[in-house]
Amino acid sequence: MARLDGKAESLSRQFAAFVAPLRFDELPPEVVDRAKGVTLQALTSALLARDLPASRQALALMQEEESGGGGAATVLVSGTKLTRSGAAFVNAEMILAGGKWDTFRMLTHPGSAILPAAIAAAETTGCSGRAFLTGLAAGYEVMLRMAAEFIPTVMARGFHAGPVFGIFGAAVAAAKIQGFDASQIHSTIAQCVNLASGNLEGARSGGRSLREG
Repeated sequence: MARLDGKAESLSRQFAAFVAPLRFDELPPEVVDRAKGVTLQALTSALLARDLPASRQALALMQEEESGGGGAATVLVSGTKLTRSGAAFVNAEMILAGGKWDTFRMLTHPGSAILPAAIAAAETTGCSGRAFLTGLAAGYEVMLRMAAEFIPTVMARGFHAGPVFGIFGAAVAAAKIQGFDASQIHSTIAQCVNLASGNLEGARSGGRSLREG
């Protein structure tokens, strides 16, 4: 894709131009099936983790941070109401704790980052199932296209690929579900560049467990 001045469009603008007009009817059947499958996988993982210490700790933390909860988004299994970010955080912890993750090149687990954000966005916007699956597909497409090119470089430099790339998938999925236009999606991706982080020191030193987002 080229601009009027002859220079190539940035990768972020190319992603935004792809995501904004994407429609459910354009998704191949195998992509729709896969989107449904990773959703079921994530929900199963959260269900398995419902009573684990990590899940209880995450919920207690967010209830304390948000003065008891009461937001517009729902924590899986328990039904507790929190803000979108609070519910997404707890749900991500539960999905990870359950251990039933999808994986990409054995180095990142997209669903644990993307699904919590997509679920919170879908619930608070009241979107259709088709809109949810389209947003999910968009998030996966952007995250995995980035990861496919840069995982070896990122890992070699001591960064943890999961959160480095997961933030892009989660944000794009939520942006698509909320109906953002190309300019807004581009701005969303730009914010992710500022916030992407995560390193492998925890795995090397044993200081903490790894998280995807």
